[in-house]
Amino acid sequence: MRKTTLICLLSILTINSFAQEKAFQFGIRGGMNCSSAWVNDVSGSKFKLGYHIGATVDYQLSKKFLLQSGLFFTAKGSKQEDLDASSYVGGRPDWTHTFNQLYLEIPIYAAWRMEVSKSLDLILGAGPYFAYGIGGESKQKLNSGVWANGETQHTWKTFGDGVFDKNLDWLHNEALDRFDFGLGLKADLAYKRYVLGLGASMSLIDVMNNRTFPELHYRNINLSLSLGYKF
Repeated sequence: MRKTTLICLLSILTINSFAQEKAFQFGIRGGMNCSSAWVNDVSGSKFKLGYHIGATVDYQLSKKFLLQSGLFFTAKGSKQEDLDASSYVGGRPDWTHTFNQLYLEIPIYAAWRMEVSKSLDLILGAGPYFAYGIGGESKQKLNSGVWANGETQHTWKTFGDGVFDKNLDWLHNEALDRFDFGLGLKADLAYKRYVLGLGASMSLIDVMNNRTFPELHYRNINLSLSLGYKF
């Protein structure tokens, strides 16, 4: 029992010493997303509210410069009016596509710290993010009229093939690839151990699973407001 206790104490001291020596600082952060998407073939795009929550880690390179990362569970999405309208035969479509996207996301930001006062810092950062889609459901809703089967909406899984009916091959075009890569910007106000942050990000790649109509493209856009705590 004494040996076990001694080993645990030594392990805690070693980890704490390593963290201090390497200037690591861990924390938690959560908040609200306001997301949409850039889509090249729609009559209008609307923002959709979501959220994010996760763990953060900072590595201090110097007094003013640091690297910031973490792992987040984040909910994004968008509402697209008349998606893929150019390929619609017989006038203009009247439907709304709602994309719900759940991601695991890792940002890697280079950041600069500016001291505003003795206990208040402004931290500005920029860099890439990497995300992988793990869930979500998308919906196509007719705003007027009904389909031949009497239904007014279809739903399917957002990522992958995303087809609720394998006879409807054209719906392959309205699913998203799981992997997303983009660029983000952030501004944090850090008061002691508390952090208030604003962020913005956008996909640098096309995430539309566009095997049917390769001319249709989809790139995530996200604005975020968050609160965090540093341990």
